[in-house]
Amino acid sequence: MAEALLQARKTGAGERYTQSAAHYLAEYLLHPRRDTSPSAGGLSPEQLQTVTAFMRSNFSSSITLDRLAEEAGISRYHFLRRFSAATGKTPRQYLTELRIEAACYLLAVDNDPVSQVGRRCGFPNPEHFARVFRKHMGCAPSQYRKQGQRTSPF
Repeated sequence: MAEALLQARKTGAGERYTQSAAHYLAEYLLHPRRDTSPSAGGLSPEQLQTVTAFMRSNFSSSITLDRLAEEAGISRYHFLRRFSAATGKTPRQYLTELRIEAACYLLAVDNDPVSQVGRRCGFPNPEHFARVFRKHMGCAPSQYRKQGQRTSPF
């Protein structure tokens, strides 16, 4: 998390981003999302915790399957199969959901342009962000902000 905050500061993220990260960290420490009994053939609780914590801390940057497998200490092939067994989602689906949750929060509490919110949440361009956001939330990011919805993972 500290690395993510330092990187955000270097890229010009504002005070609200820091506050969002602090809220996220507090929520994570109070209520971590960990599965204490992994599905048969899934990752161990420690592996799952390590990988999901890495994803949460680095969701704004490009994360490869190889990097996630390295975090879990297993091969790429086994990681993909075991992660899916443990979570019911592919690593990409899980990461996208984390990014959308963060985007919802930032859209609710920040006045940065929608395109910047998308970049801060790891989406490579505004069009991709808008398309993925609409698919998951049923509306465009700008509409979500205007409606004043407050779906926060924090």
